[in-house]
Amino acid sequence: MKKVIKSYVNVIIILGIIGTILGTILTNYERSFIFSYVLGTIGAVLYVFSLYYDIINLGLKKRSKKGYYIRYLFSASLFLLVGVLFKEKVLALLGVFLGLINVKIGAYIVGFLIGGENSEKKD
Repeated sequence: MKKVIKSYVNVIIILGIIGTILGTILTNYERSFIFSYVLGTIGAVLYVFSLYYDIINLGLKKRSKKGYYIRYLFSASLFLLVGVLFKEKVLALLGVFLGLINVKIGAYIVGFLIGGENSEKKD
């Protein structure tokens, strides 16, 4: 399982680097977009670690949605933070959104690279 998480985080970081380069070129070095995208990508990595922690502890305690709510509160706080910090609010919010979407895109890429059925041996 840890191999999958490491691959997942590596894919998110690679997507973050590619997105930062493309965003820099497309927005003419607009700092609000670049900073927001990097912040969203860091948030995506933290989101994956939080999700992994919740999955590991799933069988150890009673079911709780606390981790779910914390993750989405964290995402909302990222949007609020960049909305307050930058004058170019649309670019900043778009940057955070695209950075957080790296979680979803990374899941598809890791699924194709590792393969769902072949990644774990069944007894």
